[in-house]
Amino acid sequence: MKLISAVTRAFAPATGRRHPRLGVEIELIPRRDGQPVAPNLLAPGFDPTFATAARPSFEPGGQLELSPPPSTSVREVTRGAARLLARAEEIGRRRGIRFDLIGVDPRHDWTQVPLRSTTPRYLAMQREFDRKGQDGRRMMRLTASLQVCVDLLPGRPGAEQWLVSNLVGPALAVEFANSPGAARSRLAIWRGVDHRRTGYDGRHLDAADPVGTYAAFANAAARFDLPDATRPDYHLSTLFPPVRPRGGYLEIRYLDAQPVGRIAEAVAVLAALTLEPRARRDALDLLLPRIGDIGGDWERAETGECQHRAAVLTIARAGMRRLPRDFLPIELAERGWAA
Repeated sequence: MKLISAVTRAFAPATGRRHPRLGVEIELIPRRDGQPVAPNLLAPGFDPTFATAARPSFEPGGQLELSPPPSTSVREVTRGAARLLARAEEIGRRRGIRFDLIGVDPRHDWTQVPLRSTTPRYLAMQREFDRKGQDGRRMMRLTASLQVCVDLLPGRPGAEQWLVSNLVGPALAVEFANSPGAARSRLAIWRGVDHRRTGYDGRHLDAADPVGTYAAFANAAARFDLPDATRPDYHLSTLFPPVRPRGGYLEIRYLDAQPVGRIAEAVAVLAALTLEPRARRDALDLLLPRIGDIGGDWERAETGECQHRAAVLTIARAGMRRLPRDFLPIELAERGWAA
């Protein structure tokens, strides 16, 4: 019962806002002289202004994550992200550090990148992933993503957002794949992690009962061997599906880290598919009949195949043309993505 209540809270819509907000979390892989960089070589360069605006943190392998504030337009959220990325590059240069905006570190094996953060949470995560194989360590130490967060709308539109953001995942993971030179793609690595915790086989999806199905997914995943993991809210934070409900918003997690020039495009595509009503419905008309084979779609996407990628992008671009003129970055409008 407590778990159902926690999942219900996770699916609660955003409230008290006139316009839905968007946000991004940008992960970068730092290196110096081609070698992985420990956080303590970079973090001292974070001045208070940057720390407040970017809310920087470090992933288990030392990947830098920037989490700028959300905004009500793709234009504003990506403009702010670009400023912070430029500032991060400047901070890194002063220390001889460069950043890769890439899905997987192609230069190193997981054995060459230590677990930079040995908190109880990350140690427990590593122990749990080790039960399945080495992809958990690869994911923690070598991968980087662009996560897009979208306010969850109330009622039926919110249910549609949940479904569509999941169902377009294989198409967009292929469209924005960015793991050149890596032995395995980020998607392949994630699919190698325990599906009971990641849901890359679609077990967490159901059009009729999203809360009940997600609760069953959560209940089937082993608890971390931590006292905190007995709390339902904490346990939900240890699940890593392609899209995660976070209470007021959805965290879309399946995109590789993107070059600076493609961040706005990736965010705009997801914004159109989740926030523009006709695009959302058109995408569901196309993909909802495939919900039973979403695991197969993810498997095919791992090899770069997705038969409905072009159709999803066509729907997204049409949705962009129906969004307010100042919602999208100017460069996308100039390229014909919007009127």
